Order: sequence, then structure tokens, then C-alpha cells
Amino acid sequence: MLRARRHIAIALGATLALLGATVGATPALGANADACGTITQHTLAKAFELSKTIEHKALLREPGDPSGVIQERCNAFAYTGAKPTSSAKRRASLLAGTGAEVKIETWVADSGPSAEVWLANFDRKLEALKKQAKTQYVEGLGGSTYQPARFGAEGSAGYRGNAGALRKARVIWWQRSSGTLIVMSAVEAKSKPLPASLLTLGATIVPGVL
Repeated sequence: MLRARRHIAIALGATLALLGATVGATPALGANADACGTITQHTLAKAFELSKTIEHKALLREPGDPSGVIQERCNAFAYTGAKPTSSAKRRASLLAGTGAEVKIETWVADSGPSAEVWLANFDRKLEALKKQAKTQYVEGLGGSTYQPARFGAEGSAGYRGNAGALRKARVIWWQRSSGTLIVMSAVEAKSKPLPASLLTLGATIVPGVL
């Protein structure tokens, strides 16, 4: 009798574990929303063949947000020479080829039950980001799309175009299993190797976020 009860308890435990894994379970999520935190400021500058970086980070959606997503933005300006202390000086640095403007935005599914909300809306957000990039770079700047390296992500999409003497590029990486989106944009002088420099940065950041 005791042995039979033990077998029943084991079977019941296994059944409950299976149900927990398949019904209403929160997926295992381990992505890191802090993209700029995955590299040093020196590494960021070096990707653009520059030496210093000004960096500002903002947490736009915190853990526990009802949307089920953690969203963070990192704005950086890499440069060589005197620190550009105004928008006019940063633009002059861009035009001279001694500066690069970088923007990284990440969306990562939260670890709580609200993650299901974000995962349900994931494809809609991804398509909206693609449409926005196509409108801005292809239609607005007369640019083109391209297929960038994935660096371990499920998918990627690239966009590039020229605006006067400046070259602009954006890459979107995504991973549905962790509910992760990474959008990296950069601006450099036409003489600089964009989007190659942006992909150099992505090679470090994307695996660090995923």
C-alpha cells in the first residue's frame, strides 16, 4: 500500500510539472536590456575608429511594467579630439569625420507573468519598427535595405541612406524566444565605413544582450 501511494505521488508530481511547463507558463527569459552595459565606452569608440565616448542611458520601461517589457535606450557620441559640448559642435565633428552618433534601443520581455502580453505583441512591434526604418531610410533618404550578420539572433534587417554629407544606417535584430528586439542606429561622415562600423559594434552587443 505504501509503495502504491508513493507511485501515485510521483505520478501526480510529474503531471503537475508537465502542466506547469505547457499551460500558462512564463517562458525562460534571460536577455539583458542594458545594451551599452555589455561593452566599455572605449570599445564603443573603437568600433568607429575613434577614442572617446559621451554616453547617456534611460530606462523607459522598468521591470513590472504591465506591458510585460523592459525597454532601455542608450544614446552615445564617439569622438576624437576636443569634447563636443553642443549640438553644433557634434555636427561639426560628424562632418569632419572625427565623430559618430550612436543610438541603441532594446526591448526585452520581463520575467513576470506580464511577459505574455509583450510576447503576444512582439511581431506587431517588429513590423512597426521595420516599416518605420524603411520609411525613414529607403523612402526618405533614397537609400536601400541590406542583410546584416545576425550575430546569434534569430533574424536581422538593415537600412542605410545618405543625408547630405552624412551617412546613416540602422539595424534591427530580433529573438522571439526571449522576446528581444535590438535597434541600433548610427550617423557618420560619408568618408567613414558605415554600416561596417555599426556591425563591428553589433558583433559585441548583440550576443551580450541575447
